[in-house]
Amino acid sequence: MKFYRFGKETSPVMLLLPGTCCHWSVFKGTIPLLTDAFQVVAVSYDGFDETQPNAEFKNMYEECERIEHYIKEKFDGKIFAAYGCSLGGSFVGLLIQRKNIHIDHGFIGSSDLDQAGVIGAKIQSGIVCPIMEKSAKSGKLPDWMANMQRKQAAKEGKDPE
Repeated sequence: MKFYRFGKETSPVMLLLPGTCCHWSVFKGTIPLLTDAFQVVAVSYDGFDETQPNAEFKNMYEECERIEHYIKEKFDGKIFAAYGCSLGGSFVGLLIQRKNIHIDHGFIGSSDLDQAGVIGAKIQSGIVCPIMEKSAKSGKLPDWMANMQRKQAAKEGKDPE
């Protein structure tokens, strides 16, 4: 696994996790837009980087451990945000779920929008984007969404955080 870092080392860290069978360079157009505000780290999974021809993607848990180790080693176990699309979104969820590192904000690109038609995707993103943008700026979920999470956690017998 390789990690490609861009931007100022003193800036908050934004981790970018590509999708299934995607090279880290899918973010090449996005990275310059982020480096004024963030130190960007693009992940290149084992088996997906031409500079490591013998590396092999074995499973998500081993890759997740490598990502956690990197974040602990380079950023004291805490980053500002992680964005993942498709498989990368699954990594974001897994990293948060495992609680071995801390991510202030996790963003998951939806393959559902990829599968939706043009009109359906526009409607879905028109609903979700304003909510997520407001949440990202304020650093908290809307009350109705936080209440839904508390109810779900209570239903599952978990303590909400």
